[in-house]
Amino acid sequence: MANKNPFEIRLETLKMAKEMMDQQYDMQMNMMYQMVDQAKEHGQNVKEALETYTPDMYNPNKVIEKATEFYEYISKKA
Repeated sequence: MANKNPFEIRLETLKMAKEMMDQQYDMQMNMMYQMVDQAKEHGQNVKEALETYTPDMYNPNKVIEKATEFYEYISKKA
């Protein structure tokens, strides 16, 4: 296995950060669906459940922030 250059390392940390953000968003969406189903079952306001539990989609800046956090941790000397 060849050593990776700094660009490859940064790309990997970006990918890792994006995957993590995707997983978090998916978990939040699943929670929203569960809460909407629960609202339907109990005759509650579905629109209110949607407004309350619909997650905000992350933006590229958030991915970069998370990747920077990972990269700083990896680069830190023990």
